[in-house]
Amino acid sequence: MDENSKYLDLFFEETDEHLQSLNEQVLELENNPEDSSIVDVMFRSAHTIKGMAATMGYDTMAKLTHKMENVFDLLKQKIIPADATSIALIFDCLDTLSDLVEDLREGNEAERDIKNLIQRLDNVASGESPSAQGTVINEQETSSSLNLALENVEDSDLMIIEAAKEDGYNAYVLAIRIDEDSSMKNARVYLVMSKLEQHGDVLYSEPGTEVLENDDFGSVFKLIYVSKLDEETVFNLALDNSEIEEVLIQTVQQAEDLIVKEPETTLSKPEPQENQVEQTAITTVEGAAEPVQVEKTTKAKGQSHAMNQSIRVDIGKLDSFMNLVSELVIYRTRLEDLSDQMQVSEMKEPLDHVARISSELQDLVLKIRMQPVSTVMTRFPRMIRDLANDLGKEFDLVIEGEDTELDRTVVSELSEPLVHLLRNSADHGVEMPADRVKLGKDPKGTIKITAYQEGNRVVLTLSDDGKGVNPTIIKESAERKGISTEGMSDKEIQQLIFHPGFSTAKEVTSISGRGVGMDAVKQKITELGGTVELESIVGKGTVFKINLPLTLSIIQSLLVKVGQATFAIPLGIIKTIVKVKEEDIIRVHNREVYKYEGLAVPVVRLHKALDMAATEESNLHLVLVKQGDNYNALAVDDLVRQQEIVIKKLGQELNMLKNYLGATILGDGSIVLILDASAICNERIGEYSEI
Repeated sequence: MDENSKYLDLFFEETDEHLQSLNEQVLELENNPEDSSIVDVMFRSAHTIKGMAATMGYDTMAKLTHKMENVFDLLKQKIIPADATSIALIFDCLDTLSDLVEDLREGNEAERDIKNLIQRLDNVASGESPSAQGTVINEQETSSSLNLALENVEDSDLMIIEAAKEDGYNAYVLAIRIDEDSSMKNARVYLVMSKLEQHGDVLYSEPGTEVLENDDFGSVFKLIYVSKLDEETVFNLALDNSEIEEVLIQTVQQAEDLIVKEPETTLSKPEPQENQVEQTAITTVEGAAEPVQVEKTTKAKGQSHAMNQSIRVDIGKLDSFMNLVSELVIYRTRLEDLSDQMQVSEMKEPLDHVARISSELQDLVLKIRMQPVSTVMTRFPRMIRDLANDLGKEFDLVIEGEDTELDRTVVSELSEPLVHLLRNSADHGVEMPADRVKLGKDPKGTIKITAYQEGNRVVLTLSDDGKGVNPTIIKESAERKGISTEGMSDKEIQQLIFHPGFSTAKEVTSISGRGVGMDAVKQKITELGGTVELESIVGKGTVFKINLPLTLSIIQSLLVKVGQATFAIPLGIIKTIVKVKEEDIIRVHNREVYKYEGLAVPVVRLHKALDMAATEESNLHLVLVKQGDNYNALAVDDLVRQQEIVIKKLGQELNMLKNYLGATILGDGSIVLILDASAICNERIGEYSEI
């Protein structure tokens, strides 16, 4: 374990990718059970996981994955159907593999009781064997999958066999299974072939000798062997080697028979005598390893150039890169300010070059940090499938715009709120199939996730065509919890679902009912500098709209004066700036509003919101900011300039300051706080509503 510890991170990354791929492919197979090409992709992922686990010494993972491959083989050969039973079994195995990986991440040994899963896999693998024809089945292993079918025998091999038979030699086809627990399968192959070649010649091997030498062929290999020994002697020569579990043998009567994959005479370890039965030719898991590997190798060669164009980078290094570029931007601004103050003309040209290069470097690092939102959405189809089974409902999940990119920091934190929203739509939103039919709806509910870029922000919407959020039910539940709803509109009452501890569920289930989900959604989105809104029509459905910043590191901002202090407002949320006079601001019902394009926009005076003294010399401006579909006007004393700033977090000691997104350092070395317009506006509007 200590020797392999340095490879753990790579193991986790690769395993996570292949487990996710397996989940996606099994879902695809469930929808297209006749498409055997899907199983080929599953084989590759499972085989890779098995190889990595075995290399790292995680025998439990390797054993479980090996047993899964047996079932994959039977699915590919149509021996068993891709029905609900087999799909559910594979998902259970994938869940167990994920649990084993999580155990390893937490520093625990990957040792779980998988006896039940192994037994279920064995039952599926052996339950479809053609036992009615008298074939002997090994109870310990799926020996029925061992066969003598050869795939790539060439004409030159057939000519040699015919010539050898004319000289009095016998030709045999052997299929040999090595114990799956053997740690050096290639050594076992060498011992068997070495013993056989003392009394004859091995003309052909499947897989080829290079694959057999690499110990990456599974557990089964096949030979064409020429010797003057009789069949039983050859059988014993192959079988009498350590860790050889089973041997099948057939005498070749005619060389042409090798292309017919239905051998008639076999000998096996459990019952070493001749059985005159017809054996259906199937490709075993191990036998399938060669064509799968060839396909993988061929693909790799064709894509070698493209694959070499990307590398894995540690997240810590990427963050350090971002921080260094941020510092460069700060000192570039500092140099520009000094140059303007000192009026040094010689510095202008090199500073222009530095500014251009640093801007390009900044754009580059931002692009490097960007990730598609699909990285968090890939798990949702499996989750919706499981929720449908648990709830007895039917869902159609539609995902659009998954290629939309966001900052890595935002993407990594986005999974939790989206999971809560999905579970809410599945449990509370979409009705039971019978109820939907009565309402004239499709019995299968639709849940849709859409992502798109809007300016320097990304908008995510999650909608369903369910029963919607009924304000009457929300109001009753709120009053039971002591939450006042007096004077609230239906839309305002609907927003109460984001209130801490609020839930309309009458009982707590494993899916919802504790009242923490929607509150957690709003809190997480707010921490990411975004907003979440709810739009719902009773009987039609619900839409959750999430607005998120593209990046949390370097942004364009507007510097403003409030009193004697300077603050920064993110430019992405600013709709427009208006120069006004005091008489342009109207006071209505203890609120100040400004008429903009026919709308009464609430005015928030920043010096009051920030508890600062007003200044007598005010060049009053209103900064109109947009929060979803709503506008607010921030009253500032003066405008300074537009500037690119680097966001620095305030730290845990200043977490109580809810009105600020962070701070930045200007070119003159001064520190400026970045205003959280959303928090400020919501707080002031809440104060007005209580008056």
